[in-house]
Amino acid sequence: MNRRSVVLALGTAIVAPALTMAQTGRIVHRIGFVIPPREEGARSFVLAFREGLRSFDYVEGKNIEIDFRFAEDDPARLPALAEEIVKRNPSVIVTASPPGVRAVREAAGAIPIVMAAVYDPVGQGFVASLGRPGGNITGVSVQYEDTVPKILELLKSIMPAMKKIWVLRTADPSHQVFLARITALASPKPVVAIEVNAPNELDGSLSGIGKNPDEVLLVLPHPLFNTRPEVVTRVVAQRGVPAMYPFGSYADAGGFMSFGIELPEAFRRAAYYVARILGGAKPAELPVEQPTKITLTVNLKTAAALGVKIPQSILIRADRVIE
Repeated sequence: MNRRSVVLALGTAIVAPALTMAQTGRIVHRIGFVIPPREEGARSFVLAFREGLRSFDYVEGKNIEIDFRFAEDDPARLPALAEEIVKRNPSVIVTASPPGVRAVREAAGAIPIVMAAVYDPVGQGFVASLGRPGGNITGVSVQYEDTVPKILELLKSIMPAMKKIWVLRTADPSHQVFLARITALASPKPVVAIEVNAPNELDGSLSGIGKNPDEVLLVLPHPLFNTRPEVVTRVVAQRGVPAMYPFGSYADAGGFMSFGIELPEAFRRAAYYVARILGGAKPAELPVEQPTKITLTVNLKTAAALGVKIPQSILIRADRVIE
């Protein structure tokens, strides 16, 4: 037995995954899956996660069961849903976004937790460091905090006369941190926050934005926005303001520009962590994965409708250009 085998064997002995008996009589692993959005808004995430598991030979009904819980865009429901999942005695729980991690962490005890897509996990205290998480939480970070300087640089290159930045945020504490960082980096340009905490607030919240060629909007990452890009981009388009979004799905839905990872891929990568943990690995020893690719997407059709000319230097740097 080589050294790697010994380590894995010891890990399995120390942290033996919880098991459950399927109706067929087979012994299978149970996986909890708790995330904030509606089920219909998370379909691409669930599909990517299932595909990721299959790549490691974990198939529902064969050797795993997945208990899904969706909070229907209401973060207040997350603690109760997390407790429901914990009572099912899962081997590992998958979650996403800061509200999801907070709720699952509170309920899970020592059960391993995999973050499918979370920003600033160190700053929010979810892990000790990206390289050595140190507890029972690991997974995939979208590292939005690292993209903020580049986002502002891109906007300045495209709109050198930019005079004001609007920021679409929620009440989540992490957004206050982002807002402070954007304000500091954008100074002396004014930064004005618009807070939205429910889907029906989105339209009215943007009513103060007019068609001004010297203003831009930044949309912060959050399940409330990320799971309904078509709605968000439609409402923003009605205001006639160029907007920078955190994920490519917004640009695909008609958004002006996006800079960030592809969210379904983060859920696909979460399956890797689940497979490792089911195989006996400890979350504390599995480094949090940072994005290997940040995608810049430009929607030229939307830019033309807004009367914004995209410099050739930006088009050359773009990973995707939608025409």
